[in-house]
Amino acid sequence: MVWLRYHHLPVTATSDFDAAWAAARALRAGADAYAAIQSPPWPWTLQYPLPAVLLAAPFSVLPLDAARAAFMAVSVGLLAFGLTRRAWWPLIALLGGPMLIAMFSVQWTPLLTAAVLFPWLGAVWAAKPTSGAALFAAYPDRRAVVGGLVLLALAFAASPHWVAGWRQALQGAPQHPAILRLGGVVLLLGLLRWRLPEGRQLAALALVPLSPHLYEAVPLMLVARSRQEMLALTVCGTLGGIAGALWPPTHVPDHGPRQWAIVFLAGYLPALIVVLRHRLVSGRAPNPFERLDPLPIATALNPTMGEPVVAARAATPKV
Repeated sequence: MVWLRYHHLPVTATSDFDAAWAAARALRAGADAYAAIQSPPWPWTLQYPLPAVLLAAPFSVLPLDAARAAFMAVSVGLLAFGLTRRAWWPLIALLGGPMLIAMFSVQWTPLLTAAVLFPWLGAVWAAKPTSGAALFAAYPDRRAVVGGLVLLALAFAASPHWVAGWRQALQGAPQHPAILRLGGVVLLLGLLRWRLPEGRQLAALALVPLSPHLYEAVPLMLVARSRQEMLALTVCGTLGGIAGALWPPTHVPDHGPRQWAIVFLAGYLPALIVVLRHRLVSGRAPNPFERLDPLPIATALNPTMGEPVVAARAATPKV
């Protein structure tokens, strides 16, 4: 699908992966990866850290069309394999608008999400530290720390001064945390479920700078713990994708309030409702897609109801 899309688009059409691919080719040639991607003539600068360039390096030996398709084939293949570790119904996530937009944009979010399901892949979170930090807050793992440090060490070995080039490329970047946008502060309600990984994930995503695009909602599919919840999130994301196609973003640096409204209403807000319906648990952290008994909607939206009943029962002496 990715290959066909770009094969029929003008050669000037670019994807999110293109800058990392071109920077990897420059790095292999002994050039500065960040100096190779300047805007203009590129539509944007290389806003990813050098670990992302290193991860793109194996694909840089391919022509760009093939590299885009191969990168998404590996990313989505790993994600699909991880989604089916417990059941088949999580594959519904692949049919939603956020996933399709991520594929057609050749985005990193499917690979970052797959790293939750395969902790040995956690090093890839260093490629996009904003999303990676939110996922690590939800699913901390020692292997992700070790792998990320190894990848950083390789980045400094390949280009000791890459941080300066990255900081310069980030100047004027349009990404902002959700809490600085209209309504985004309500996502901090995820902290009411801080003992659940999905609660921490949603609250952390509200604090890190992210683009107002639906592909950022791909990791939110991890909050579903039943077929019904996954269907609801997929339908909402698909409706958001349709709305985005009917009302494309405006040509301003942060894409305008309309684009954020679509992402918020179709991605973040449905995920928040799903998270608040999950019961608080004690002991071990539940695995992704592990079934939890949901709270009624009225109880979920009222933090004073629900779980104290459990504590009251536990405190009642036996007769």
